[in-house]
Amino acid sequence: MEIIYKQVTPPEQDHSGDFIEYLDSTFEERHKKILQRMKEFNISSLVIYADKEHGGNFEYLTGFIPRFEEALQVLMQDGSSYLILGNENYNKVKYSRIKSVGIHCPLFSLPNQPMDGFQDCETYLSQIPFDETGKIGLVDWKLLTREFDEESTVTSIPHYIVDSLIDMLGRERLVNASHLYIDPGYGVRVTNNANEIAKYEFGASLASDALLDAYNTIEIGVSEFELGSALNKAGQNPTVVTIAAIGERFEGANLYPRSNKLKSGDKIALTVGYKGGLSSRTGYAVKSLTELESIDPHYYEEVVLPYYRAYLYWLQHIELGTVGGDFYEKFAKIYPQEVYGWNLNPGHLTADEEWLSSPFYQGSDRIIQSGMIFQVDFIPNQSGHQGVSAEATVAIADEALRNEIKNQYPELYNRFQKRRDYIESTLGISLAPHWLPMGSTLGYLRPFMLDNSTALVLK
Repeated sequence: MEIIYKQVTPPEQDHSGDFIEYLDSTFEERHKKILQRMKEFNISSLVIYADKEHGGNFEYLTGFIPRFEEALQVLMQDGSSYLILGNENYNKVKYSRIKSVGIHCPLFSLPNQPMDGFQDCETYLSQIPFDETGKIGLVDWKLLTREFDEESTVTSIPHYIVDSLIDMLGRERLVNASHLYIDPGYGVRVTNNANEIAKYEFGASLASDALLDAYNTIEIGVSEFELGSALNKAGQNPTVVTIAAIGERFEGANLYPRSNKLKSGDKIALTVGYKGGLSSRTGYAVKSLTELESIDPHYYEEVVLPYYRAYLYWLQHIELGTVGGDFYEKFAKIYPQEVYGWNLNPGHLTADEEWLSSPFYQGSDRIIQSGMIFQVDFIPNQSGHQGVSAEATVAIADEALRNEIKNQYPELYNRFQKRRDYIESTLGISLAPHWLPMGSTLGYLRPFMLDNSTALVLK
């Protein structure tokens, strides 16, 4: 395939501006899904841990996270739900999207807040009538074994909580059950219905538009503060640390935008993510290939073009029913790790978290399913060169799901079609019908970041 750069009309900023609410029926469907998985794996009670950074599994049924505190949800196989919450989140019990009984646990609160006589964790857990007819599943946010292992009690849930559960229920009853939520083959959260895709498109397209704003803000003299302000939008909580970096990143162990100002030839890195998806671009502050060659010789030929070819291969070779391990092997052949230095997965699933899990790993037998939402995310690391990124979000949907979206969210469906038309007519990339671009910047990469009229296209 021949890739060239040429002047093109940039994609439109097309975020709807309309906040999407989850339907009650979505939470009913989620509740049924996880109860079914519990039965399949002989889990009679689930203990789901949450804090601000790791709240997605808790939020899946409750609709909220505990913000700056910790929390537990305990779910029984009969469908009953208990929420153990700290001082400043206990009042959220009544808002839970599935009916739940609340237990106030000051231990989950911030340091030195009132502790009501300081009871130990078991005092609060003992208020729950655990169903002990099967295993007690512990749900954190990691997959600490590759497969579900009914003997594994290894968990990232804090030790003081697990110790109390062991004392109450016995170690032999406990099992890590995070797989039921996030395993890329059978986890309940890895596929989405029309309402969930609409909800996640709100965040993914917001990130995409923010990336375009930052792209268009790039000029000599712009500061990291200004680029960062372009990336942070609508008061939404980012799913990753926002990156607006000029020059060398992480100097002085700094992660955040500074007052640094852009000079010609500087490296630039831009990243922002919201619930549903992330957008990222990396490159140089140059206007032409000649300038680029003078700063990083052969960067365009050795880094940018191979990356973009691999990006197009990714979009053109993943189908419904694709086996994750098979794709991994094929991708590694056309974009070898030993040459291009990528060392994570060639793409992953996204949801409330930027990285949920991935079906793309060596030996994976996980199947690509309708309703999955992906980050097109693989990161080259080539000695002597700056990196490159065109990370974006895309959903995969069979005809039935596409029709559901068309009927339930016609404006969203039209945005998907308009984005597909742009990708095909302007960028020259033919997309299979199952791809739904979650933002308008899928496939859009400017090789010269001071030139906002030029992009890579497939000739």
